[in-house]
Amino acid sequence: MAKVLIIESDEGTRYLYNTAIKFQQLETVPVKSAKEGINILKKNKPDLVLLDVMTPDLKNFNLLEELQKEIDNRLPLIIITDLREKNEAQERSIFGACEYLSKSDTSVGEIIKKVRSIVKEQ
Repeated sequence: MAKVLIIESDEGTRYLYNTAIKFQQLETVPVKSAKEGINILKKNKPDLVLLDVMTPDLKNFNLLEELQKEIDNRLPLIIITDLREKNEAQERSIFGACEYLSKSDTSVGEIIKKVRSIVKEQ
């Protein structure tokens, strides 16, 4: 069974993504911080990472750098954000993301569709 790491600081949103992805019969590992996500990535590689780039501890450059190293184009990554003025090209290049989605412009159904298509390719 494919495993999706969900790094999302908002409890309600994390619960929503977790429930919707589990409903697709995919394993999930929901965490609220980049630091927790890094610990998971070091122990047990998921098949996909869903990352909210507004997670508060990502403002710490060392954590950002460490997360970047752990993902390092080895894992498919979907960046999801609430930023109104996003610099998509910069954030995609920082993380090597395969998708960049806006929370306000993308439904949960569309996010799940992306997750399923990426996991299916693996």
